[in-house]
Amino acid sequence: MVDIGLSAFSMFFMQHESFLFAQRRMEESQGASNCPRLFGIKAIPSDNHILTLLDQVSPYSFQPCFDQALAEIRQQDGLKPFEQLGGRVVIALDGVEYFCSQKLGCKQCSTRRRSNGKNDNFHSMLSATMVAPGHNMVLPLMPEFITPQDRAEKQDCERNVACLRILQRSQHP
Repeated sequence: MVDIGLSAFSMFFMQHESFLFAQRRMEESQGASNCPRLFGIKAIPSDNHILTLLDQVSPYSFQPCFDQALAEIRQQDGLKPFEQLGGRVVIALDGVEYFCSQKLGCKQCSTRRRSNGKNDNFHSMLSATMVAPGHNMVLPLMPEFITPQDRAEKQDCERNVACLRILQRSQHP
């Protein structure tokens, strides 16, 4: 599982969707890859293997990682460059759709009806990032997933997620 998690992280870190594929090819042709040295990965898994195992993990299990990173940054006074207007921070929000299908769906999917009469099942989230004018670094915060809410008349939306969940969570760390 450690290699799976590190491999998934490596794709984001290297910002290249075929990073692991290139590393597997390097391992086949040269007998070694950069994965052990860069990320501590012992055996490079396939993309399908990563997806199969990580799909079972709740995204909220990563919350402690975000909390720990933020606590460490705060402890080292790393939030100072982000502070504006009396110690407040600016949080940029961006809604993102990361899955859409007219054939596949699950209980976490939101839905929409297209003008052609077909229904889309989709997953989306609201990504929150701490930013500061004139500062070239950003600090990603735990994303909030936009999912159907119990007893709600309408589907969840970015506004509800921002106002009701992200901002409440940020006021009570």
